[in-house]
Amino acid sequence: MTIEREEFTMEHNNGLSQHTDAWTDSVLSLERAILDGRRVTADMLSVIPVAIRSRSPLLLQAECEDGLLTGRLVETKRLIESALRAFAAQANEQAMLTLMGMLGLLYQQVGDRHESLPITEFLSSEWKRTPEACSGFVAWALARAFANESAEAIEQGAANDTPNAMFLGAATRFRSEGKPIWAALVLLDRLIYDPADPALQQSEWQLHMQWLNRNLDETPLSRSLAEAVSAGGRPKDEAMEALPARFDFLINAVYFNRANRKPLKSLSDDIEVQFYAAEAELKRQLQRGETAQAANIQAALEGYLKLVVTPEMNRRMERIRQMMSSAPNEVGQHEEGPTLATETTPFAAQDAGEAALSEEADSTGGAADKRWRVQLMDGLRFSTYDGFVAEPVWKRRKAGELLVYLLLQPAYKANREQVLERVFGEGEHTKQSNQLYVTLHDLRHTLREMGMTDPVYVKRGVIGLDEQIIEQVDAETYMTLSRVGDQLWNDDREAACRLYDEALPLYGQLATELPYVEWLERIREQMLDRQTNMLKRLAMYYTELQDDVRAEQRISEWIALRPNQEEAYESMIRHCLAKGRRAEAIGWYKRLERIYEEEFGTEPLEETKRLLWK
Repeated sequence: MTIEREEFTMEHNNGLSQHTDAWTDSVLSLERAILDGRRVTADMLSVIPVAIRSRSPLLLQAECEDGLLTGRLVETKRLIESALRAFAAQANEQAMLTLMGMLGLLYQQVGDRHESLPITEFLSSEWKRTPEACSGFVAWALARAFANESAEAIEQGAANDTPNAMFLGAATRFRSEGKPIWAALVLLDRLIYDPADPALQQSEWQLHMQWLNRNLDETPLSRSLAEAVSAGGRPKDEAMEALPARFDFLINAVYFNRANRKPLKSLSDDIEVQFYAAEAELKRQLQRGETAQAANIQAALEGYLKLVVTPEMNRRMERIRQMMSSAPNEVGQHEEGPTLATETTPFAAQDAGEAALSEEADSTGGAADKRWRVQLMDGLRFSTYDGFVAEPVWKRRKAGELLVYLLLQPAYKANREQVLERVFGEGEHTKQSNQLYVTLHDLRHTLREMGMTDPVYVKRGVIGLDEQIIEQVDAETYMTLSRVGDQLWNDDREAACRLYDEALPLYGQLATELPYVEWLERIREQMLDRQTNMLKRLAMYYTELQDDVRAEQRISEWIALRPNQEEAYESMIRHCLAKGRRAEAIGWYKRLERIYEEEFGTEPLEETKRLLWK
């Protein structure tokens, strides 16, 4: 038996080795391209099996760079961590520093100061100790960290360790590494960071641009970057199309007065992008006379500035404060937290607030009349901002399920095979394809009857809804408010709780028309857990503030939501005992005891019982 097992193992290893050898030339070719300073894209990497390319730290690093470039932040974080382990096994300290710089830059983009602080401290010390070993990503991460003031716990370094100096240091380092694309990207980021800085006219900046013109190749991305940098952040429209989505959006927001589209779902964790999107939504609300809603959004903007800061964002925030102070009185009287934006346009002018709103009206025309707000909680419903309401009527239940599925996906689109698997389940492929065709026809017909033009598209294996017709989805807004609140919780509980308070009333049963759908049940459970966590944190926050009324209200809502969750009853018992209401505390325990006996046939934990007699 032992001999047979050894023979099997040898055959398996030989097969794996032969499989790896078949890809050796491809791997070596891509590794040479990376060492030569050429960009290796995700498409070029995807032809090599994951098991093969994951063995090459260089290919892992290239995949991380592409993820940063295209804004795939969650996936890129995982890739960076894998690459770090691979380079650690090789004891390649310089490569590890590069990846830590990329990770630090990613944390700055998502506003995660808690995670970024130790990395920033380490990168700062390494930059001072051995700057020659630090890549452009290290300097870039430090530039953003110093700007965001997340380096406040770091000892003061040299006088030239300013954001501007670090941006230029990053560009210089990318030049020395032979990476003109990344040198151009960091310079473009610098333009967006502070377009009004007179330092951009200095000779050092001009030398960088001259070097780029000599070293960028003729690919569409390189040409677009060269034009964007040389034009001072104002490239022509055709050049914008080849830029990464993040830079395309931010240039439109900072340098042009455009409000004709919203940021991609993939940018939902990018705080700087969300700031400009929320700013545009605030202007729209003021234009419509929704001053209370504008005040909510102003609170969201203030929260974003506590996570990510640039001079341009500060200038715009000051303009917003001035506009809001001159708006009707009810703006200042609205106390509850913010809703977040779905669209973008900048304050391009520095003139009066009324003129800025006039520009907005000119640029958007009547497009807002054609955009829909979608309610998925407690019943599917479509509405427009002017009060028109429509409820779709389906010939086939699957059409409604497909619509809900797409509305819950990033950018309201999904791969065709993914749709077949999730919405239509297992079965013969041809039959499923026919069902999908009929369902798509029904979905298009129903949405067109509601007044939508070409609402559904199928292109190159992707099925999606036209983002331009959707202004807001309540489930998406709910998740965004909650997620941003979670990011703020450790650093600014007041701002986090304003967001939680705004999210709570949005919660409801997701897609009540689809009571027994397996993939929906998983999302419902996630949202239930999220609602529970927000109520728990709000109860804790209001207890700390000694706001007894709100604390008890949130605990009561927590119990109503999770009537068999012992922790909720513990909180209520503690609250009642702290207020000297022992009889009520005993009543709550008796209620918990009865529920446990009826549902589980057991008693509550002894620790809960001891609360009453300690």
